[in-house]
Amino acid sequence: MNEGSSIRIILVEDHGDTLDILQQVLRHLAATVKAVLTAREGLALVADADIVVTDYKLPGEDGVWLLEQVNLQPRPVPVLLVSGFAQEQVPRLAEAPFVRKLLKPIDPWELGGIIREVLDGRPVVMAVDHAHARSRRCLCVPPH
Repeated sequence: MNEGSSIRIILVEDHGDTLDILQQVLRHLAATVKAVLTAREGLALVADADIVVTDYKLPGEDGVWLLEQVNLQPRPVPVLLVSGFAQEQVPRLAEAPFVRKLLKPIDPWELGGIIREVLDGRPVVMAVDHAHARSRRCLCVPPH
C-alpha cells in the first residue's frame, strides 16, 4: 500500500466464529493478521508483530501467560486483551498489565480503532476505496 506498511497483528482466539470475524475486519482495514488458536502459537510469531490481540481463556496456557512471555522478549510488543471474562471475575486477569482489557462482545471495527490508539497515536491513514467511491479507515503505518 502506498500510504505505508501494514500493521502486523497476532490474533490469538480459540473460538472459530470470533476469530473469523475479527480477522476479516482487521484485514479489511489493511492490517496483516496472523491468527492462531493457542498462546504458544502466538508467542512463536511475536518477533514479527506490532501488537498481539488475545483472548484470556485458551487451550493450554492463557492470555496472561502469553502477556508475561511477550514481555520477556527482546522486543516486547503491546498485548491487548479481548475476553468474555471481566477482570473483576478473575484476580489473575485484574492484575495483568495488558495495554487494554476489552470485554466481549466487541465491535471489530471499534477494535481496529483501539489498536490504532494503542500504537502510540500514529495517525489513522485514510485510504480511498475507488471501487466503492468512499473512504475507509486503514490500519497502516505511515511512511517515515
